[in-house]
Amino acid sequence: RELFCRSVLQLPIPSLSRPRQLRAMSGLIVTRDGGAPAERVPPKSVHVDVDVVERIARHRLAQTFVNTSPSCVEAAYVFPLLDGAAISALRVLFSSGKEILGEVRERAAAEAAFNDAMSRGLRTAMLREESGDVFRTSIGNLGPGEEVEVSLEYCLELPVIDQAVRLTIPSHVAPRYCPSDGMTAAEVCSQAAISGYSSTAPGAAFAAKVEVNMAGGVCSVESPTHAVALTRHAAESGKILAEVQCSGLQCDIVLAIFPRELFRPVVVREVHTARGTEALMLSLVPRFEALTQRIEAVFLLDCSCSMDGQRIEQAKRATQIFLRSLPTDCFFNIVLFGSDYKILYRHGSVAYSQVSLQEATAYVDNISADMGGTNILDPLSSTLAQPPITGTQRQIFVLTDGQVSNQQAVIDLVRVHRCRIFSIGIGSGVSTALVNGVARASEGCAAFVQDREGLEAVCVDMLRKASSCSIADVTVSWPVVPALRSQTRLQPMLAGEGFSAFTLFPHSPLPEGAVVKVTGDLGTGRLEFEVPVPSSETVVDRGSEAVLHHMFARRLLAEMQEADPPTMSPSDAVQLSVAYSVLCAHTAFVAMDRHGTEMPTGVVKASDLAALRGLFTWPMGSRHGAKMPTGLAPCRDPYSAWGGRNPFLLMRAAGTRNSLEGQCSNIDDLVAKTTMLRSISTEFRVVSRPADGSHLPSVAGVRSAIVEGALGMLRRVARVAAALPFIPVSLRASLGGGHSTRAATVAVGALPQQERQQQQQQAHGSVTDPEIGREAASPLAAMASASGQQPCGRAAVAIGTGGESVSKLARLEALLRLADFDGSFKHSPELRALIGLDVTWTSAWAQEQWGGVVASQVLVTAVVLAHLTREFAGDRATWDLVASKSREWLRSQENLWRGSGIDSVDVLLEVAAARSAQPPQ
Repeated sequence: RELFCRSVLQLPIPSLSRPRQLRAMSGLIVTRDGGAPAERVPPKSVHVDVDVVERIARHRLAQTFVNTSPSCVEAAYVFPLLDGAAISALRVLFSSGKEILGEVRERAAAEAAFNDAMSRGLRTAMLREESGDVFRTSIGNLGPGEEVEVSLEYCLELPVIDQAVRLTIPSHVAPRYCPSDGMTAAEVCSQAAISGYSSTAPGAAFAAKVEVNMAGGVCSVESPTHAVALTRHAAESGKILAEVQCSGLQCDIVLAIFPRELFRPVVVREVHTARGTEALMLSLVPRFEALTQRIEAVFLLDCSCSMDGQRIEQAKRATQIFLRSLPTDCFFNIVLFGSDYKILYRHGSVAYSQVSLQEATAYVDNISADMGGTNILDPLSSTLAQPPITGTQRQIFVLTDGQVSNQQAVIDLVRVHRCRIFSIGIGSGVSTALVNGVARASEGCAAFVQDREGLEAVCVDMLRKASSCSIADVTVSWPVVPALRSQTRLQPMLAGEGFSAFTLFPHSPLPEGAVVKVTGDLGTGRLEFEVPVPSSETVVDRGSEAVLHHMFARRLLAEMQEADPPTMSPSDAVQLSVAYSVLCAHTAFVAMDRHGTEMPTGVVKASDLAALRGLFTWPMGSRHGAKMPTGLAPCRDPYSAWGGRNPFLLMRAAGTRNSLEGQCSNIDDLVAKTTMLRSISTEFRVVSRPADGSHLPSVAGVRSAIVEGALGMLRRVARVAAALPFIPVSLRASLGGGHSTRAATVAVGALPQQERQQQQQQAHGSVTDPEIGREAASPLAAMASASGQQPCGRAAVAIGTGGESVSKLARLEALLRLADFDGSFKHSPELRALIGLDVTWTSAWAQEQWGGVVASQVLVTAVVLAHLTREFAGDRATWDLVASKSREWLRSQENLWRGSGIDSVDVLLEVAAARSAQPPQ
């Protein structure tokens, strides 16, 4: 522990006088003796198994690391999880087969236990929270060349974005910007400890297996980030298995799950037999006609250097559509921020008009990501300090890659002001704690998009929610009173935004016909509805399986700690955290080997045998007529103590324990000679790397087996060695290598030809994945077959099946840019180039339909609306607000077009659609 502290003190600490941008973080931080710089150890593989039930996802995350240093070390492992995750289990498995399990303790007590185990040379590990979405695991006494698997279990509630339940598996901790002030002492220490360790592990295998189970059925599962293999459960329409495999941790894995009955409220029950308690969860996505409100819209756009490239272009396109979707009676402003900030209208928001729209359009077109680091605190403070426009409700929209380290100061600032903030996080590695925390503290909402994923529909959906009143003063009446504890502070309901509530009570049979009653204030009256409680329940007897109990405890901890002032003391938080085995900021998981490093007598782990078999069957040099494996060179003959013969061959040829012991004076002699091999193994050195750039797992396996090979293990191996079959294997296969993972990517231009063809096939049917070996049902085809229509959704466009999808989105954006602030369209060369509409065509329609002149702006607007409906039905979420303004404008001009059989906007659009079905001449 002392060595770890010494190395941390010598890390480059961010200067408080000069802001700096930290790098991406993922991997082991290896501390060394003598104060030498610590070594970064990226993960070798990451695998996640996820069970999704309704909107709750239970994750089992396993990450594998190898200590490539020549000495025993303490290592720290930094990794991201989504904000709100309830971590309930820690397991560390060493390559020797030794497994240690974690338990929750008060943080100081856990650190003391970890240090004590370290000083005694025991296997030990500790998991603690660095921030709301960044965690660190310290692993003690990790041997040279040793492999370790760190497994976590956690659960969380999934958000609803663009009418899809969104599952995100984060890959790495994105860069964090350290401002010159505003950081807490804990944030400074955290950044100092991890600033020098960045890796997105390009060679790491990254895989996920997700089973989705929804009572109402699943329409489809899509991914905007990776190729997905789908398997639909034949007997149950509500079950789908999705599998993803890729290489590297540069990009989060994201799945968009489209339920058949998204808006159906459900109640889920879970009984914990060991505790004698029952947890209830109410989950719903409200859909209601809310009152609209006049707003002042302030858009804060991140222009820091980390937004450079595709992200800033995404943001600019989305902002242009956002501007054209604004209500005609609103006020607006645009703030750009980086290390500093710029304001479009420095004296405050201005009225929305054609002139201000043109000014904002030119301003946004000239935006670039060249404003340094991400300092969101100052521009947000300046915006909130401005007096609001009389008669409006200020709504702030924040678009950022969320890479700041002073997030607590930002959240505290927002909590003081009663102003809703709608935050959008863009890219992999975004700080979910910041984006969600700001939205939660202001009673707004948050959304996330990945690089290359459509941002326009998300911005429009946020604007729709901001323009509508929420359901306030929400109360939930549970069927059992009194409950042990329930949530006391519920978020307001927003249309289309997921809502949930939890309670816990002593288990007893519920009365038949029990219901959960929900009430709230709509602004025009009270909202009341009831949700029936199902008769079926999930029964668990182990704490690690009690998902709803963990979610209840995590939600209660967050609610009480985020209250102003906090309603829970640190000691109360520790008590609740320990009782339900859920990690919080005041506790930590600690695991240690209570029985020393020796395994119980007579137990032989498969990994022990595999590793030692690899050691003994490795033909060294030309003694056995085999070529030395590429990349390794022995410094001396490792078989000299065995008379120049392979000891495993001797064991196998002998066939009995007596013959085996004939090669050694006794078992202790065998141990001594094998121990000599241990010292020799450390002298192997890497002299070249294989052509494919991979690591050499055999070296790690040899060292791992011998360093962990204590006397007891070697005695056990000697006893059973004669019974093991001898199978000649190659260098890679000798220690379990040779498995390759196909890299999956979304950038169509970068895909191999075979994968491009497969993605093109997915748009129309199914495709067989050569790696997984099963038919992968196309998510687009699955949705189309379910609805009988062409599927829609942001993810379908984001994946793309070729240049047509990209150009189609570009045409839509170009068309919407031609809209005036009131939603009307005029003749222009750009419009003619896009849809072929010119003055001659509209004049002919006016003469034929009305027998005279009708304002061309009316006819052009009607034709554009018909074109949007016909050509871009799948992207309606992007242009819907513009279309709503267009319809209202047409309604206001009805004296110009009413007559000749056309008496409503709907009829006008039907006629426009029929006349424009054929391309105009």
